[in-house]
Amino acid sequence: MKIVFVEPGASLRPVGGTRVVYEHANRLAERGHDVTVVLPAAQKPAARLGKKVRLWLRWRRWKRDGRWRPTWAAISPKVRVLWTLDLSPERTPPGDVVVATVWSAVEAVARLPAGHGAKVFFAQHWDFGFERDAEGVERAWSAPMAKIVIARSIRAKAAERGVNAALVPNGLAFETFGLDTPLAGRDPWRVAMIHQRASYKGFSDALEALALAHAAEPRLTVEMYGPGAPEGLPPYVTYHASPTDSDLRALYNRSAVFLSASHNEGWGLPPCEAALCGAALAITDVLGHREFAVDGETALMSAPRDPRALADNLLRLVADAELR
Repeated sequence: MKIVFVEPGASLRPVGGTRVVYEHANRLAERGHDVTVVLPAAQKPAARLGKKVRLWLRWRRWKRDGRWRPTWAAISPKVRVLWTLDLSPERTPPGDVVVATVWSAVEAVARLPAGHGAKVFFAQHWDFGFERDAEGVERAWSAPMAKIVIARSIRAKAAERGVNAALVPNGLAFETFGLDTPLAGRDPWRVAMIHQRASYKGFSDALEALALAHAAEPRLTVEMYGPGAPEGLPPYVTYHASPTDSDLRALYNRSAVFLSASHNEGWGLPPCEAALCGAALAITDVLGHREFAVDGETALMSAPRDPRALADNLLRLVADAELR
């Protein structure tokens, strides 16, 4: 088959959902399919001349310096990755299947002529209530195209709206993440977490929970990673900018607990990675976390937007080796 994945744009930094797309692309290509991933400078053609010129100049500049290329992702040489000006029909290649990989790309895919191929929305989040463009989300989920979701919880939510979605759950990289350091040999007060800038990731809640926990247990230290350190981190936090997978494996294996305060997850890959490396989970009770977390069995879970409850769960874990 000829399969075209349509992204909303170029991801200059690691993005979990985009990594999932490339993983599917790689494995489909290895099975003999013709796979293309389209990265547009803009999702639709600019209407005004000034914007057209600025868009074209940015497209040319990025094309020349190569910054659009996802150098942080492992991409098979059998997968074609295109940097396009926009997602107009003349610039988006046709396929047997054209897949919008996020809600914001659905409108552009829906505009493509029927001859471009069967159209699919591959949904990795339950977007309602977490995106600024509520009408855009509504249109995306109402679009007359097949829906594929990554999580049972998202499929159930879709069913409540009368949308029948196929389930293709994420896989985990067992060869990339695993247990190297015995649990008994770890610093019980060392905590790991990811820094993500989107407001629904709950980063400010996580900082508040850490401050509460550190006030109660001053031996607590934190190893944080992400695209770049924000200002004002407390002295008990060590930040790792853009770590490799091997760096992350070592970080997780040094940690006793992984913390997540996210308000919304499609799946929650970082907690899974940390758990594969032996870190206990103090995380929020949100849809994506429920794919792998059972409160009191595989994680301690608390309501989102409740830093006090998250801090209490973190303190329970650092204090109790058997519970971890």
